[in-house]
Amino acid sequence: MEPLSILDLMMRGGAAGVSLILAASLVRRAASSSIARFGAMFAFGAACYAVASAPAVAEALPRLVSVMKPFAITAGVLFWWFALAMFCDTKRWAWPRLIPFLVIFGAAALAGLQPFQDWVRITHVFTESITILLMIHVIVIISLGVEDDLVEPRRKFRTVWVGAISGTVLVVCAAQIWALFKPAPISVQVLEAVLLLVMTSGATVWSLSAQPDFFPEDDKPCGEPDRRGVQAADRHLAAHLRDAMARGVYQEPGLTVGALAARLNTPEHRLRAVINQQLGYRNFAAFLNEHRIAEARRRLESPSEARRQILQLALDLGYGSIAPFNRAFRDLTGVTPTQYRRNALERGDTAEPAE
Repeated sequence: MEPLSILDLMMRGGAAGVSLILAASLVRRAASSSIARFGAMFAFGAACYAVASAPAVAEALPRLVSVMKPFAITAGVLFWWFALAMFCDTKRWAWPRLIPFLVIFGAAALAGLQPFQDWVRITHVFTESITILLMIHVIVIISLGVEDDLVEPRRKFRTVWVGAISGTVLVVCAAQIWALFKPAPISVQVLEAVLLLVMTSGATVWSLSAQPDFFPEDDKPCGEPDRRGVQAADRHLAAHLRDAMARGVYQEPGLTVGALAARLNTPEHRLRAVINQQLGYRNFAAFLNEHRIAEARRRLESPSEARRQILQLALDLGYGSIAPFNRAFRDLTGVTPTQYRRNALERGDTAEPAE
């Protein structure tokens, strides 16, 4: 075996071992945290990919590789699930997220049943392309959500650590597509192995030292205070913030954390800490939506505003269009604004709809 091939095998073996350590560290939190569950699933998938993608292992242990391949080929989907769980605080699990997993798994199964090389190439390009699109989606989520993120450690790490994983998966997908049409040089394989080892090692070190804020319990309600690390002096700021929200500052269109901090004459980092640790919100959009939707419900229940257009109500509350208002309202109440108004006016009271 060539020296570079030995190095490649060592790197992939190390990446697999470190990934299993990462999975084990996350399993400890998996019972109460969906973020930890998806993270453990991704780590296991990464370990399977590191082993199954090693040419020496594929040649020596084909049966082991065939068992690991289903997990290896869907590792990108598992990471996508992990990223959605970690960064989409207001979104619950939805069955459409299974579609990429089922499509990739099904396409890979068909490729295994077809003897034609062209068909194998087509299915592999198709599955890798889906993974690439998922990684682009993760990068978009990371980029768009950084300003709203109120969990300061998560806000700092999202653009580095998760971005590095997304970039690594993109490189791996590109290498896999390249290998379908032209044998990849051993140097490219070693580079991929090095990226896998660095990524998994960094993720494992982070997981072992991660703060509880990264893995909140699933049943912890939004808005539950967590005052760790907040000084007593910040209670005054929290009271000042509540007063400002009671006066309707949340209705300002395009309101950001920075703009609100300027209005309250306080540093932005301090306001972020207060909203997160004193008031219990993990992102600023959720904080705003809580107040905006509460006011929307009050107005929708009022007979005097029964003829007011939903669009005008959304604009009055600071939304730029009807779509984000409808989405936020449905996430918090389980029904559309129109249905909520109809139910409230038919009842003739202000009872809340069942979730």
